[in-house]
Amino acid sequence: MSLKKAKEIIRQLHKNGHEAYIVGGVVRDQLLGRPLGDIDIATSAIPEMVQRIFEKTIPVGIEHGTVIVRMEGESFEVTTFRKEGEYEDFRHPSEVVFHDSIEKDLSRRDFTVNAMALSSDGKIIDPYSGKEDLANKLIRAVGNAEDRFQEDPLRMMRALRFISTLGFHLHQDTRLALISCGPLLKKVSVERIREEFTKLLLGRHCEQALKCIKEMRLDPFLPSGPFALTFNQVTKYDWNHLETAVERWAGLLIRIGVERPYDWLNEWKLPTILRKRISELVQIIRAEPDFSCDLTLYHYGVEQMVSASNVKRFMNEDPGVSEKHILNRYDQLSLKDRSQLAIDGNDLMDMVKRTPGPWIAEILEEIEQRVVKGEVKNTFPDIKEWINECKRPLESD
Repeated sequence: MSLKKAKEIIRQLHKNGHEAYIVGGVVRDQLLGRPLGDIDIATSAIPEMVQRIFEKTIPVGIEHGTVIVRMEGESFEVTTFRKEGEYEDFRHPSEVVFHDSIEKDLSRRDFTVNAMALSSDGKIIDPYSGKEDLANKLIRAVGNAEDRFQEDPLRMMRALRFISTLGFHLHQDTRLALISCGPLLKKVSVERIREEFTKLLLGRHCEQALKCIKEMRLDPFLPSGPFALTFNQVTKYDWNHLETAVERWAGLLIRIGVERPYDWLNEWKLPTILRKRISELVQIIRAEPDFSCDLTLYHYGVEQMVSASNVKRFMNEDPGVSEKHILNRYDQLSLKDRSQLAIDGNDLMDMVKRTPGPWIAEILEEIEQRVVKGEVKNTFPDIKEWINECKRPLESD
């Protein structure tokens, strides 16, 4: 997103007599030299004032002080400085009070590295020493860590996610609070935990975060329950061999020895299509496939076979072929899907004069295999010739 556009929003708020700052993770990431994501703005202006100042707004969370401002095709969340009351449901405050202090607004945030504000002239507002913690690669809760985790237990998963994505470690007080508050994760919806855990798995340092989960005994409070193995019982793997969320989930399942992947993933409420894809990938790996076999490549598809080769490397095993080899072999397949077959079930019935039945699928499958292996060309005349050679056993039910 554009810092220039965010600063224009701030300029207009200033013009109308209000304070405004860029806040949150974008300040942290700019200081770290990381790519910037969504840019949030905090202001002393109440939502109604924000709506009057800007032509294009969306009142997405106006009761909590948030208005989306559209600026030249981009969306920016603009939120009034606020102080929150007690958290009654481990997620939402019982009340939100607007005020005019950026320091008080920052006091409600989760970690010091996220509790900084950036003014339009480049000044950093840092009441909780977030810059120092960034320099020390430290994740430390704002104020009392137990209070922050009791307000919203998902913050524990966020702390672990930052370990994974940033390569940071936990401040001792925050670590102790994470251990003592671990059971509160049961109060958080599976969907929210899954979202944070997936981001954790995609981090460059997820091995470090996963070890923290085991060392702090947090895994019993995750959707699937305790991990079967401790991470100290196996050698360190290079997670950066795994490029996608599907590969990372599959790597985790293999790493901790999950026997029934589909059921295990169901506890995390992953979408059905993802559960099937991850479970199939684990199944492929455990079947020890021949990565140079055209039939195997045809059956599972190029994407799954590339992923399988990545997971094999993650396991410190050589799949025997490179990704380039798999892609080249796939390009050379004479058939990539049954729909490309030059013959169908109706053609078969016409040729051998039989009524429909299971035999159609059996013969089509055999034709598929012969075409993929190069034994029969994928043309109607060539397939018909092969069928005529086998016609006698097909002529009667």
